[in-house]
Amino acid sequence: MAERTVLTSDELAFINKLMHRAANGHGERTAGFRLDGGPQSNELLLALATHAELSLEAKTAEFRMSFPVQIKEDEFHSLHLHLAPPVIFERGPINRAWRLHLEQPLALLKRDGEASPLRVCELSSHGLLVKAGRGRKPPKHFHLCLALPDDAPLEVEAHRVREIDDDLAAYEVEFNGEQDAERIRSFLYRQHRRLHPESSADLV
Repeated sequence: MAERTVLTSDELAFINKLMHRAANGHGERTAGFRLDGGPQSNELLLALATHAELSLEAKTAEFRMSFPVQIKEDEFHSLHLHLAPPVIFERGPINRAWRLHLEQPLALLKRDGEASPLRVCELSSHGLLVKAGRGRKPPKHFHLCLALPDDAPLEVEAHRVREIDDDLAAYEVEFNGEQDAERIRSFLYRQHRRLHPESSADLV
C-alpha cells in the first residue's frame, strides 16, 4: 500500500523557493538538502535510491506535483537529497500530465537554426500539440529543436500519437538526455506557478 506524503503550505513554499533559486543560479540544476537519519536510516535510503526511482509528491486540490529525488553520499558519509523540477499532473478520473497552452506558439527549428513550418501550441513534460500550418499535414515523426523563451533551443524527437485536425496533431516526445527533460520541466514549473499561484497554498 502506497504511503501518502502531505506537505504544509510552508514546506511547499520552501521547496518553491529552492527550485526558483536553483533555476536562476549559476550552474545549479537541482535544489538540495542534507540528510542525517542515523546509520541505519541512511543505509536504507541509499539502498532505496540505488534500486528504485524516488520522488517527493505534493498534492493540491487540482494538481499533483512529483519531484524526482536523487540521494548521494559524500566523502564524510553524509547524505544529500536533490530535488529535480517536478512532473505536474492534473488531478481527476484520468491521470494526465498538465499541459501549458501557449498564447504565443513556440517555433520548432531545424538544426541550422532556421524555423520550420511547425509550431508548438501546447506543451507538457512528455508531449506536444503541434500545428503544421494551413495546407500542411502533420508529419508522423520529426527531429527538430524547440526554442524555449529566454533559453537555448533543445533537441526533441517526436512521434505522432493522434491527429486532431487537418493540420493539428499530438506528439509524444523524447529528449537527448535527462538534462533536457529537466529544462522542459523547469520551464513548465515556472509557468505553472505564474498561472496557478494559489496551488502552493491549497494542499490536501
